[in-house]
Amino acid sequence: MPDIFDEVSEDLRADRARSLLRRYGGLMVVAMLATLAAVGGYTWWQDRQETSHDAVAMQFLAAQKATELALPPKNLATRFADIAAHGPDGYRILAELQLAALDWDAGRHDKAVAAWRAVAADTSAPQVLRDLATVTSVQQRIDTGDEKALKAELLPILQSTSAFKPFAIQINALLDLRLGRTKEAVALMRELLSDPTTPQGLRQLTQSLLSAVASDAGAVQ
Repeated sequence: MPDIFDEVSEDLRADRARSLLRRYGGLMVVAMLATLAAVGGYTWWQDRQETSHDAVAMQFLAAQKATELALPPKNLATRFADIAAHGPDGYRILAELQLAALDWDAGRHDKAVAAWRAVAADTSAPQVLRDLATVTSVQQRIDTGDEKALKAELLPILQSTSAFKPFAIQINALLDLRLGRTKEAVALMRELLSDPTTPQGLRQLTQSLLSAVASDAGAVQ
């Protein structure tokens, strides 16, 4: 009989983890994008202020704004694909990230992951965008991917001083929740809260998640 109770306990942990991931996972993507802007992720192309790039900049910004519409235009992917194919390196990489996100939302998950990994491996891309590609890819698979494999993908960022290291730590905490390692997850989240460099958006998200973990843990005691 103890095996049955162990299985029930494991199922409860898994259900709580999935619920928390669904509740807070999407918010992390928003926080990551805010961090990219805050750390100047877009400023790396400022040394390319040639007139020939102005049209591409306007084209990208217009397509980017269209992604925020309730009903994005049907040709949105085509617009990003054109930038990815013909734009200068900076906008090419950003367009590739947007195309990956569109593929993911459309259910083409394997294609999206392959695109994110390609950006992460692109040595011509700024490290901040390579890290964003890795963290986004892992974040999107956090509810279904193999926990150990996902942790391994995050390891280089965890061992760096990347602006996205706090997000990698948070994702590690969520993966620990999936594994039933609540104490380890809570320790990682408290580490983020005690770090003054943790971005404000992520800090608020971490506090909410920590409160939810404590509430769910009390509910099953």
